[in-house]
Amino acid sequence: MKRQWSMIGAIVLFLLVAILSVLNVDRVPINFGFAEVELPLIVIIFASVLLGALIATLLSTFKIYKDQRNQKQQKDSKRKTRSKSSEKEETPIQKNDKLK
Repeated sequence: MKRQWSMIGAIVLFLLVAILSVLNVDRVPINFGFAEVELPLIVIIFASVLLGALIATLLSTFKIYKDQRNQKQQKDSKRKTRSKSSEKEETPIQKNDKLK
């Protein structure tokens, strides 16, 4: 259900950007400090939205990767703890049998 709501939100955002872009087709200057460029406002709006989406995707991908790595480390530490506790529970006779 969460995925459906995010898809609906994306569609609404896209429609809003499209409507605003069609209404703003005038050429505007962009000053980069070392150069000035005149582009239609529609291009600037779309470029800004795409750049924002790219940044959000990269940040969420990094967070997902970090969470997966933390989960793997937690599983590994649980396995080590379990194996250590099972070794401690062995009787001296069981240990001697393993050595032979």
